[in-house]
Amino acid sequence: MWKHYDTFEEWLAVALLFLTAASILFSATTRAMGNPMLGGAELAQLFFIWACMFGADITLKKGGQIRVDALLTRLPRSGQWLANLVTVGLMIVFLACLARYGFSLAFSNWQRPLGFAGISYGYVTLALPVGAVMMIVSLVRRLAAVGIVQALEPDSDQQEQLL
Repeated sequence: MWKHYDTFEEWLAVALLFLTAASILFSATTRAMGNPMLGGAELAQLFFIWACMFGADITLKKGGQIRVDALLTRLPRSGQWLANLVTVGLMIVFLACLARYGFSLAFSNWQRPLGFAGISYGYVTLALPVGAVMMIVSLVRRLAAVGIVQALEPDSDQQEQLL
């Protein structure tokens, strides 16, 4: 089940990034032709923020997040375990705060229109809490799959791409 979810998420992120570029291109083309498309920039904003949230979750799932481990690698295994436990714990607490306050913000913005696009600004603000929940799920899945010490390490295929 998770494999299908991960594949769908990757395709959706690519599609949203494509829609971002397409809406900007279409808006610029229609403006150059003298008949501007109202709401093109707002739609691009909507697509882009969702693409960023899906991309952040995909990156976290693969252990590709930025990390400075100069000190961590010098610690004994028990120290690495404790440092990663604290780090992952803080990440989950931070993401939970983003989700809690983000849902409140999204629902309070539901009546606000998104410029000329004619849709609710709540769809834009909803991306952050939904992305935070997806990242919490990804962190928990990663912890279950590789353990606390390897949870923040890049996957082996990610390391090959970095070199």
